[in-house]
Amino acid sequence: MKNKLAFILCILTLGVFVMIYVQDRTRLFKLKGLNGVYHDPKDARLTFNSFLNGSFQENLEENLRYNFGFREVLIPIYNQYIWDFYHQSSNYKVEVGKDDWLFGWDDVASYYQGAKYRYGDDKVATKAYLDREASRMYKVQHILDEYGIFIFVSLLPSKAFVFPEYLPKTQDTARESFHAIEYYPHLFDSLGVNYINVQKIFEDQKGKVYYPLFPKTGMHWSHIAAQHAFDTILRYVEYAGHRKLLHYTFGEPYASESKYPDADLEAILNLMRPIKPNNNYYTEVKVVPDSTASYPTFLVIGDSFFWNISGSVPLGNIFRRYQFWYYNSTVYFNDQYQNTNEVDYLSEILNARIIDLSYSPRQLYIFSNDFLPKALLYLTHEDDEIDSTLYALATTLEIASDEERMKAAQDSLFSSPETFFPDLAEDGIPTTRNSRIHTILGN
Repeated sequence: MKNKLAFILCILTLGVFVMIYVQDRTRLFKLKGLNGVYHDPKDARLTFNSFLNGSFQENLEENLRYNFGFREVLIPIYNQYIWDFYHQSSNYKVEVGKDDWLFGWDDVASYYQGAKYRYGDDKVATKAYLDREASRMYKVQHILDEYGIFIFVSLLPSKAFVFPEYLPKTQDTARESFHAIEYYPHLFDSLGVNYINVQKIFEDQKGKVYYPLFPKTGMHWSHIAAQHAFDTILRYVEYAGHRKLLHYTFGEPYASESKYPDADLEAILNLMRPIKPNNNYYTEVKVVPDSTASYPTFLVIGDSFFWNISGSVPLGNIFRRYQFWYYNSTVYFNDQYQNTNEVDYLSEILNARIIDLSYSPRQLYIFSNDFLPKALLYLTHEDDEIDSTLYALATTLEIASDEERMKAAQDSLFSSPETFFPDLAEDGIPTTRNSRIHTILGN
């Protein structure tokens, strides 16, 4: 009897592996892919050298891990098993907190460790960077004010900072005392920088509003919270920027299963069943016509929190034109450009009437992504001065490719223009202006 059972189990096991192999080779069954980032592994090419240096074995193992047959079925089964029995996340980017609240690993690390989790443990150097960015913001703000352009900072909220009571208690160290989200407001207040502290607003609203500020299974603010927050931001711009803007009204809220990205963290867990209970509130907004309101252009530089605004607020009915420069890199809502390296920086800045630097707490350590130093440089110095400095800098770099050498020179100059143009390091507002400003504004 034991031999017969062992034989049957052996045949079943062999059959499973044969099915996995056949599916791997033929993709006979068309299965829905898994959520998350897919890494396309290198081909495992067997050569004498690749075998000796171990690259063949490494690439083969990686190929098997990403491409084995029925991966789309077997991984969710395994993920559901460790969730049900061990209450653990299968994805290292997702942390499981109290009452099944999900947090991004970066958010948890940022809350407990501040800049140390990614950018180093030198508090003095971190403060110096934040001081420098605040000073640049102060200078750019005053220069743009000369031309009727209102630039401000939106200090966005973080799920971890608003709801720390739900965080997983897995950190080995005590919470760091220094955090950019708590340091920047003091800097901005002392300099007179335009900013709105949405993080503080969310802390004050916690437990007082009918809708979830953050979804239980998502990383970003909820759709409805983003709608209310952006309404507050518009009113701030009206007050601080001295201009009248269009507003929108809120429809009747309704409960619904989570819409993307309100369950983006749950999605990359790739479970077989949704996490319950997890309903969220949604509402439709409608812009109120007002002939006395302005219809300006709007430029946002920031992180992924803006997607919930652009996806739920009819921005095209509020602004004549709007753009989103994602981490000051990829350009969205502008068919002419794909990357900020392609744009006429000075022209795009001057053609915006409102500019918003919009960052959540964990991204404040890379605040502006070099937008401010580059803007400051182009506003105060001639294009040919900048170009000649770039070429001179590139010639000093020992990089074979002309393209890579120029890119390295741009990275160096645009991240720290004060090194090459000492007048920008002075405390006061620079007095020089790029002569092309009047040409752009005249057109």
